[in-house]
Amino acid sequence: MKYIPVLLVMSLLLTACMGSGGSGSADGVPIMLERNTEFDGESLRFFVTLPDGNVASVNTTDNVIQTAPGATPIPGHQAQAWTFLKITDDATSVAHALVSWDPDDPADYLMAGWWAEFPDQKPPLSFRGSERYAIIDGPALDHGVAPQLPVDGTATYAGPAGGLYAYEAGSDWGENEGEFVLEEYQGTITLTADFQDGTLKGCIGCVGDLVTQRAHFGVFLGQEVSDVQGIAKDYELHLATAIIREDGMFDRDRVTLKHPDRNVTLSEGYWGGSLSSRQDTDGNPRLVAGFSGVYFEESDGSAGEIVGSFVGVSETFRDNGVSRFPPSSDK
Repeated sequence: MKYIPVLLVMSLLLTACMGSGGSGSADGVPIMLERNTEFDGESLRFFVTLPDGNVASVNTTDNVIQTAPGATPIPGHQAQAWTFLKITDDATSVAHALVSWDPDDPADYLMAGWWAEFPDQKPPLSFRGSERYAIIDGPALDHGVAPQLPVDGTATYAGPAGGLYAYEAGSDWGENEGEFVLEEYQGTITLTADFQDGTLKGCIGCVGDLVTQRAHFGVFLGQEVSDVQGIAKDYELHLATAIIREDGMFDRDRVTLKHPDRNVTLSEGYWGGSLSSRQDTDGNPRLVAGFSGVYFEESDGSAGEIVGSFVGVSETFRDNGVSRFPPSSDK
């Protein structure tokens, strides 16, 4: 098993934001409401507004250092992943973007990714003083025009969830006590929306297991994937009921972590995101996208953090692959 110092663990934990949607972050940073991408079916421009008000950007013409096929849960879409590196006189930007889009309608796209900004640095890079973001963006999450939400009924959603998993081993881990592990996790999120009550709740890990699967952070974690399935397996992140606002956004500062064999004594977290303005054939939002994070402690002194993003696709959309814009849209 490969272990990594806790300083790097804490430095890599990401602030969440969402293009024209949003989520609170683990440290209480306000929701950021802005678009973060421009995409035409071939070229991507990816950008963030930094705390000083300046905009940092990368694009697929000038700044790509790695390209890979992408996987998408959205029917009828294709996907591509890019990793970016941009070095200027003032900073270095490192970013990763996975874009899923309809090849017949590139305006129908969804991007999930992350960004690390290193002010006044050139490689080799130090995370001290860096600025980090997790981002989900796409036209269907642009709530300049609020989505038309159903007034009653329910809908279920499922899809991929993933991010960073950090763990400090306690006394139950024998000779590994006091060691740290940092890896990338992948799992499945399941969600239920009750439109009459205007609520949304869900779970990550209740269907299937959390597993180690390198998808986004290889540029920092290296290509060798740590064998931590035995540690991450069987954890469940129960996402407390959140109120869906009129703009389709939601957030809640409660996530409960459970494990059948580990005694979790403390779990504190958040989750939030947005419902899509595109609808499935039942008239429900066709997907839900957002972020989650939880810090936890266990009775033997072990402690960890699981932070990441998710996309859940409605059961109706997943089964028939057909969606439509609401009547108010100009599409």
